[in-house]
Amino acid sequence: MMTPQKSDPQANFLRTLEQARAGDSEAMEALFTGYYPRVSKMVHEGLARDLRTKRPWLATRFSTGDVVQEVFRSLLKDLSGFRGTSEDAFRGYLAMVVRNRLLDAIRFHESAQRDGRITSRSPEGLDPAGPSPDPVAEAENAEEAKDLHETLQTFPEHEQLLLRARLEQGVKFQDLADQLGYPSKAAARRAFYSAQALLVIRLGQLRSE
Repeated sequence: MMTPQKSDPQANFLRTLEQARAGDSEAMEALFTGYYPRVSKMVHEGLARDLRTKRPWLATRFSTGDVVQEVFRSLLKDLSGFRGTSEDAFRGYLAMVVRNRLLDAIRFHESAQRDGRITSRSPEGLDPAGPSPDPVAEAENAEEAKDLHETLQTFPEHEQLLLRARLEQGVKFQDLADQLGYPSKAAARRAFYSAQALLVIRLGQLRSE
């Protein structure tokens, strides 16, 4: 009589991951059930803090909880960007990508707010978002952010994740190696600096046009 083998969490995780990549709905639901609560908490806490301290006017109009679940589910339908092999790396990857997509949504709201400032005023002549200390600098910063975002779109998705994780979130190189499948911390660092150099070149070309 064979002794029952103990369940191997790592093997179970990898098996479920591969099934989800193949489009298995039960596997995707298992990943959602297992990882959504913690990833949602990580993303929500970070962005809620950002909204309160940097974008207080937006906090009343944009709830991260309203969109995290939808973004998370859409991400589970395409896991090709994750090249790690551990559950910790997977959680970090999910949080990184969900945060990126939410930041894009926030930028959309901010753009709409800027357009509203230009085209309308409150009845009392006051800007509900608060006066800008330097409208020219604000416009220049918005244009730089727009150029950066557009230039990032010219990179393959894997390099976009690498650049955004490091530039926008300050993710450590070891974590990048684990989450994005680089063989070592040094390899992730080399890949980032190479992509960053190309980003600078492309930004320079865009601004010289």
